[in-house]
Amino acid sequence: MLLLITTFLSRSVFIKCLGEDFVGLTSAMMNIMGFLNLAEMGFSSVVAFALYKPIYEKDQSGINEIVSVFAYIYNRIGWIILLCGLALVYFLPEFFKDSGFENRVIWATFFTYLITTLLGFFVNYKETLLAADQNNFIKVRLFNIVKISKVVVQVLCLLYLDGGLYIWLLLEFSFLSVYSLVINLKIKKLYPDLVSSVKSGRELSRRYGFIYTKAKQAFFHKFSATVLQQVTGILIYVFSNLATVTKYTNYTLITASLYTLLSSIFDSTNAAVGNLVAEKDSKKILRVFWELQVSRYWIATCMVYVTYTTVDLFIAVWLDKSFVLPEDIKIVLMLNLFIMLTRKTNDEFISAVGLFKDVWAPITEAVINIGVSVAAGSYLGIVGIPLGTLLSLLLIIGIWKPVFLYSEFMPQSLGQYFLRIFKYLFISFSSIVFVEQIPLHVLPIDNPYYVFINMAAQRTLEVFLMSGLIYFALAAEMRSFLKRFKRR
Repeated sequence: MLLLITTFLSRSVFIKCLGEDFVGLTSAMMNIMGFLNLAEMGFSSVVAFALYKPIYEKDQSGINEIVSVFAYIYNRIGWIILLCGLALVYFLPEFFKDSGFENRVIWATFFTYLITTLLGFFVNYKETLLAADQNNFIKVRLFNIVKISKVVVQVLCLLYLDGGLYIWLLLEFSFLSVYSLVINLKIKKLYPDLVSSVKSGRELSRRYGFIYTKAKQAFFHKFSATVLQQVTGILIYVFSNLATVTKYTNYTLITASLYTLLSSIFDSTNAAVGNLVAEKDSKKILRVFWELQVSRYWIATCMVYVTYTTVDLFIAVWLDKSFVLPEDIKIVLMLNLFIMLTRKTNDEFISAVGLFKDVWAPITEAVINIGVSVAAGSYLGIVGIPLGTLLSLLLIIGIWKPVFLYSEFMPQSLGQYFLRIFKYLFISFSSIVFVEQIPLHVLPIDNPYYVFINMAAQRTLEVFLMSGLIYFALAAEMRSFLKRFKRR
């Protein structure tokens, strides 16, 4: 929550002091870095999957070997990204020729993000062990502390020291370097018996050939996720300008923050699901699956509804009314957010079982995403760009992924899955209809902050209570989920 508050407050300062175009430039650079990260090929998720068994069996030798193999793989990937990044340097001025920035600004921004990206491959590869060992909260805590500190210092430099964009970029690099140092010291303290090296990883790589096999399959899933996250900002720049990228990114920052917030609550279950799968208890697997599923649908319903009803007010208060996007774009973004918030349970179980072989699915998802975004963007403007994302999510994430998971692993019929999902959607829709009938109580105070806070508080309380009661009454798994908390 502190990170989200800091991020939103600082963005208004960054836009005011650095300009819409520079903020749009940094967003575009992060999109480019996202595509360079395709070289990672999904190895991190595969290695986490490979670590579940030795961690469960407390096999320190196996853990050391897998982390060493990962160090070797990430070292090679880091060099590939560096070479690709250096090759891109030549084309950047031409790509951003209409941005109004000098080449040195473009290059300085690019190299800042390139170097901080490379830290993850050459220095921070051991973080995967924290995630696999149900200690990811340690990484999140340290990263958030460093990021909050970085943003606060950047804001102070811009407001009181007349720090320009070069100081802003220097701080971006410096604080992430500090994080790399701190996280490695913490891992060394937590795992004193962990011994890993690139050299031993190279020697062991043949013994763990299955990691490469799985990674080849996972690459296509990584590719699809990257397209989903990064291509939209680039296409908006192509069809519009950097200022529009900034406006659109303001909304996606909100949706991404909500996604991050829910992930902060539920991501601790990733390794727990891996441990659950290792136990091979079908009844327990099914019970936990539906408890996670119903809880996410409930929370996603509330988050999306409150965001839809208050996001324009928030943008106006946060930045200015001129940053508010049209209603049709907002609707598409909210639908995308709902699918993203509710997809995680299927993703967790697919990853825990190591089901990456449906390589055609992410390729199809990426093709649909880009194809529809370009075509619809040409005819409808920027509202058509997130439409490509929506269609690809509906077809691949909403339909295919559960079909794949159930056909390969889950001890239940696919028909029962979709019946429950349709029931959840009916409950969510009914809850929103009921809440919409409740009149808002707003005092005649002409203050935008009061109007936003009042409306957000009322709608949040109403939708959480209404949907929670209906889910509790109609879904046994919701009652089981709440009983689990009561027992804890």
